[in-house]
Amino acid sequence: MKPRHDTEKLALERAAIREFIRLFNSRHSVKLRLLYQHDRPDAVLQTSRGDKLGVEITHLFYDAAEAKALLGRPDGSLSGPVTLAHLIAQLNELIKRKESKKMAYDPAYPISLLIRNASPTFRLSEIWAARDHIRKPNDSFIDTWFLTRDGTPDWKLMNLDDLHTAGG
Repeated sequence: MKPRHDTEKLALERAAIREFIRLFNSRHSVKLRLLYQHDRPDAVLQTSRGDKLGVEITHLFYDAAEAKALLGRPDGSLSGPVTLAHLIAQLNELIKRKESKKMAYDPAYPISLLIRNASPTFRLSEIWAARDHIRKPNDSFIDTWFLTRDGTPDWKLMNLDDLHTAGG
């Protein structure tokens, strides 16, 4: 039997990849489907052209206290002053950490990075306003996707590779 953490992580990743596929397919002529989940990368997809695409999935939380609380394991610790700058710093650190780990992944197919914003602290519109402070992803991943909400239950999908080229 898998430890609770592994089962929980797999469920979080599956939810993120399903939402990613749904949103991606609604906007692109080349469709994606989940082939399987595993480690390094977390998911392997297949395009409607028959190509494989790996997806490394990570979740953005404001801090460890928020992550524990949102996952149903509050430990009583409190966050300091809540600032957008802190969330952006967390996002930049996630991007940097995942890029450095990418070297250990299967190079048999291209790999995208999917960052799911699990923090309800800030909306997409607020994060978008601070886009100049978000670290531009390097070329480690073919794409860097950001899955988040904007004050509604609906998920939004942005490609962070286009972040600094988009109009403001």
